[in-house]
Amino acid sequence: MKYKRNTRRVGFTLMEILLVIAILVVLASVGVAVYSGIKAKADDDATSLMVDELCGAIDLYQTHMNEYPESGEEGLTAMMEKPDDEKLAKKWGGPYIKKVPVDPWGEPLQYEKLDEEDGTNPYRVFSTGKDKEEGTDDDISNIENEDD
Repeated sequence: MKYKRNTRRVGFTLMEILLVIAILVVLASVGVAVYSGIKAKADDDATSLMVDELCGAIDLYQTHMNEYPESGEEGLTAMMEKPDDEKLAKKWGGPYIKKVPVDPWGEPLQYEKLDEEDGTNPYRVFSTGKDKEEGTDDDISNIENEDD
């Protein structure tokens, strides 16, 4: 009697498993690259909106008080707290902001009052961006084409 050899395959070879793993790694890498690009763009867009919103609050403050807040945190604090001076307190219509906005990288937006004599923007609101260093390419500001 002749025995018939069972040639039916059961399971996968090591080569097939490695090929599937390699394909999954490539797909995951592409997914991560696409996601990080989308996330970076979303962070930039969110920061631009925060800058625009703070600019609107500063302009409203200027409309009520007939002057822009002083530079730095003191100026932004003036937008949150009613002035002690009675004459100024009558004009004050705030609070204009509840707190200083924080960008997606964990840093508060910066504000500085500029020299109004040159005829450009009277103030600058900006984020230092992802690298958290002022004057680099990733800064986001209300002033277009800054020459820092």
